[in-house]
Amino acid sequence: MIHLTKIICPTDYSEASHTAVRYAIDFSHRVGAHVRFLHVLHGGNIAEKTAAGYGVPISGKPAEDVLPEDFSSLLMSEKKKGLQADVLVLKGDASNVIAGQASQWGADLIIMGSHGRTGFRRLMMGSVAEAVFRSSDIPVLLVKQDVSNRIVSV
Repeated sequence: MIHLTKIICPTDYSEASHTAVRYAIDFSHRVGAHVRFLHVLHGGNIAEKTAAGYGVPISGKPAEDVLPEDFSSLLMSEKKKGLQADVLVLKGDASNVIAGQASQWGADLIIMGSHGRTGFRRLMMGSVAEAVFRSSDIPVLLVKQDVSNRIVSV
């Protein structure tokens, strides 16, 4: 039997990411898992890029102080409904940090959004979701942006 207790949900606060956040919240309510929302800031210094893929904590402010208001409100509202969650904001290469944090924390599942880019745009811009999928040793659930109408809130 599959038992999920820890879910990583990366977010860049985009619309595609918001859909995955809603999906992760609904999913975690149903299975009773703890969700770690992970936001990765692009790291500019070489030490941050070589930090074993786990990222470097932001300095100065707690993670909650850098959250967009709509995300913070959603999180507080869901916590009142029983959501077990925390937020981690790190600097580094997004795909490496996501896969590294999932491994380090012992996550059972990664739920993340996909922008759905194809062809030349995907080639030029890359795909963090694809890189995480390829490098992760745990299941990755990709949520496309256009499935938001299928998410049922608890």
